[in-house]
Amino acid sequence: MKKQVVIARCPDYSAGNLRNALRRALKPLGGMGELVKPGRKVLLKPNLLRKARPEEAVTTHPAFVQAVAELVLEAGGEVTVGDSPGAALSHNPGTLAKLYRAGGIERVAEETGARLMLETGYELIPLAEGRTVKRIEIIKPALTADIVINLPKFKTHVYTRLTGAVKNLFGLVPGLIKPAYHAKLNDVTRFSSMLVDLMEAIRPGLSIVDGIWGMEGNGPGAGQVRETGLVVAGRNPAAVDVVLSLIAGIDPLSVPTIAECEQRGLLRKDFSDVEISGDSLDGVIQENFLVPDTVSGGTSFAHLSPWLKPFLPLAKRLLTTRPRVIAESCVGCGECAQACPVNVISIKKGKANINYSHCIRCYCCHETCSHGAIELFKPLFQRFLV
Repeated sequence: MKKQVVIARCPDYSAGNLRNALRRALKPLGGMGELVKPGRKVLLKPNLLRKARPEEAVTTHPAFVQAVAELVLEAGGEVTVGDSPGAALSHNPGTLAKLYRAGGIERVAEETGARLMLETGYELIPLAEGRTVKRIEIIKPALTADIVINLPKFKTHVYTRLTGAVKNLFGLVPGLIKPAYHAKLNDVTRFSSMLVDLMEAIRPGLSIVDGIWGMEGNGPGAGQVRETGLVVAGRNPAAVDVVLSLIAGIDPLSVPTIAECEQRGLLRKDFSDVEISGDSLDGVIQENFLVPDTVSGGTSFAHLSPWLKPFLPLAKRLLTTRPRVIAESCVGCGECAQACPVNVISIKKGKANINYSHCIRCYCCHETCSHGAIELFKPLFQRFLV
């Protein structure tokens, strides 16, 4: 069965251009009215990684969220907007309120009448078909909604290479529970397999990507803004990510979540089951799109032969990109220490300090630092090989 993904150009976040692009993107999929019937409860799930201004392109733009909310309301749906923040932030009403205010989502609720998700309860749900995890914590509003509409941001990711429709669903796991999954599944292949388990459990009704301003380089929180001018929509999150990869000039199978979907038979290896419509793919492929400095979104040594394992510390030191604190930018706030899944970051003399011997190279610290105080450093040996 074909998995349709629609591309629609959109030059900016003006209301008229957004509504036009969204209607064009959704029409081949049946339109919003096909998915949302009157009275249905809809959770709009944007990417709200951390407190950030819309122009930083870290979070889904509030104008984008508002335009989608208006289409849902027009179809007769009941709208709730919500997300759980990144690994450095607690999942509580105060944190959520600050997150919504900083990202412009509070104003979206005021102007549309949509409800802001401030409920912080979650449930441990079984994943009978899960390959890597058999149960996972999910925020209650995602479980009580009739439909989850996924609103990811088009960004690179230093661990998973790309953060799109599949990775965005990790925001349904409560904030400070996220590091536990990084610690337990401490290589990118196993972590991505968990994300696919999550995707299979949630099955969002629709994924609509805010690709008007994207992020390249060392995303998802510290890359460069890239004006890509696109809306990408589809019902299958993995197929949407295949198209995002192609737009960015990234081999889709180098994105671990896509590779996992292909291995499970959820996507064909040649992606012939992904049908692209709307604007031409050839016309929107980005030239010289910057990929993360990490080699493969986090180098995995999980399957080393036993006789090589004694050399693992040396291999990690010589062959993997590591996070490095920029002392003059660090304010000692402790965000990185709180986000670290293996507790190897401490604050000493007002600055973050990383114990590299136990660092698992998940880059949560880099992802969540709101002061730009953690950079990614490639060892000299790695630079020669890559």
